[in-house]
Amino acid sequence: MIKSESMYKISKFVAPEFIFGADSIDYVKSYIKNFSLTIPIVITDSGLLKASWVKSILKQLEKIDIRYCIYDRVSENPKDYEVEEASKIIRNCNCDSIIAIGGGSVIDIAKAAGIMSTNPGSIKDYEGIDKISHPMPPIICVPTTCGSSADVSQFAIITDTKEKYKMTIVSKSLVPDISIIDPKTLTTLPRELLISTSLDALTHAFESYVSLGSSPITDMFSLKAIKLIFETLPKAAKDPENINYLEDLMLASLMAGLAFSNASLGMVHAIAHSIGGYKDIRHGTCNAILLECVIDFNYVYAAYRYDKISESLGYDLKGLDETRRKNILIEGIKDLKRKVDFNITLKDLHLKREEIDIISRHAINDICMLTNPVMPTFEEVKEFIERNV
Repeated sequence: MIKSESMYKISKFVAPEFIFGADSIDYVKSYIKNFSLTIPIVITDSGLLKASWVKSILKQLEKIDIRYCIYDRVSENPKDYEVEEASKIIRNCNCDSIIAIGGGSVIDIAKAAGIMSTNPGSIKDYEGIDKISHPMPPIICVPTTCGSSADVSQFAIITDTKEKYKMTIVSKSLVPDISIIDPKTLTTLPRELLISTSLDALTHAFESYVSLGSSPITDMFSLKAIKLIFETLPKAAKDPENINYLEDLMLASLMAGLAFSNASLGMVHAIAHSIGGYKDIRHGTCNAILLECVIDFNYVYAAYRYDKISESLGYDLKGLDETRRKNILIEGIKDLKRKVDFNITLKDLHLKREEIDIISRHAINDICMLTNPVMPTFEEVKEFIERNV
């Protein structure tokens, strides 16, 4: 007989198979064989198509006599019409699998195109949670940034170009079959993108830790990712080709991705999706802009969780009141940004009054808002944005 109440709530954890390490990109051909695939579509962007990483994978395919098709028209914020274009190629070429080589935008298009290659309707029909009915083609991911973690998550984010906001699609079907995570791919990532994608991963870790969907399993990934990014990003910003720093940032991104894929996110992402979709601004940049502002808003509702983050970073909180404890964490984030020369704020986006109204309405309906420590009202979100612009 159980005589005491369990300490832990029931939790589930979903993750794909993944390989992590320098030169792991060479394993793509092995998984093509293991999965008995014959005609993959390679989804990437036009810049990466010219880079050594894509060329390396195409050579691997040619070496084992695998025919392939290519879609390389993915933009910085993946669009609904790009999903249609890629899925049309999958159907026309009778592709039986997808290889996604790139950052979060590429991987999200790959996931969404996979949905539309086997399911009816438009991608908008799958916005929300668990709406995918037919199995998708196998997906092999090779991430080339250290932020989105789309290669290990249950999420896909696609811009609705008519309504000008980002749709969130969540399903276990979206978890890739294998992610091949090679830190060497970061050596060709521009410094600006290395910083913004790392700050994206930091936001994933923060939001997943304070999320209403967090668990002891996701917590350990979140806290480790935060600590790694705080320790490593300033060094990597100064020496962006140091493989040891890049390995740590890629590892932090992986851990943050495993955390948020299972715990979900919060208010930062809800507003970032809305701003990014409406203004076509890079997702990692939007997250980094909003992180400490949202902590200021959320702190009173999740003080214990935020204090745990501060303690994991070595901040001494003994004897301090809530306001001082909150400010220590916020100043820590600001200091990290200063060290890596990230100085963009909401003011720099020059949002107009009518844009704030539209952005706030989309944000309040974003799925990520459901697991924020508190559910804000439309008026509170609008006031939050107005106060920070």
